[in-house]
Amino acid sequence: MIYHFRLKSSARVEFNTEHCKLLIHKIPGAPETLSLPRADSRILEILLSSPGTVCSREAIVEFAWEDRVVSTGSLNQSIFALRNMLDDGKDHDIVITVPRRGYRFNTQYLVHAPETPAPQAPAAPPGRSQGVGMAIRAGYLAVSVFALFTMWQVYAWYQPTGELYIVDALQGPLAVSAVGKNPADVNNLQAELVEFNLAEQNLRGRVYVSRAGSRMNLSCLRDNGDAYNLEFQFQHEHFISMLKKCVAGS
Repeated sequence: MIYHFRLKSSARVEFNTEHCKLLIHKIPGAPETLSLPRADSRILEILLSSPGTVCSREAIVEFAWEDRVVSTGSLNQSIFALRNMLDDGKDHDIVITVPRRGYRFNTQYLVHAPETPAPQAPAAPPGRSQGVGMAIRAGYLAVSVFALFTMWQVYAWYQPTGELYIVDALQGPLAVSAVGKNPADVNNLQAELVEFNLAEQNLRGRVYVSRAGSRMNLSCLRDNGDAYNLEFQFQHEHFISMLKKCVAGS
């Protein structure tokens, strides 16, 4: 399935759910391709499948991770990373949080697929053409009914959700942000990251750092557009090597 929408910069985006890729048509400039992690791609897919409709956290987790059991923090991190890929990290105007209910995709950013000349197909016998058309319409009707039933289930189940706090620790070729559940945790983590002198590592990309006790999580968007997630036991002497592996693959 391919969806089309635009960013706040007016760049048009083509989202291919089968290949988990975003093709961003910049104005001006050549198109840019970004690869999404499978979970992030599935989250964007379920939001775009019913734009403007609230999807509960439970429904999103079940769709994005299928039979896997993940923590609530996994969804928060994926939403956070997805918003940043869509340049929606500050005001959350494209992927909207609906307090105590879930998330929805802002229909104002949807666009119609670009028009292209349709190939001329060989003429088919009238009876066969009519039968194929009816079958296609019946298929669309079945999908629509299933989508309505699914969204009824989505409305029936939801739970309260909190927002994440984000503070930039470094900007430049390597952009680093501290992420946490409250301002105090984020500020403490930011102070730790500043001590590493990360600007001297000659790395490029975007990384979001979160910490829970002795566990550290790195969510990286590499310079080539690939995304990577890494979790490890925090040690000061170990952090730089894990950062390089996450951002540069080394």
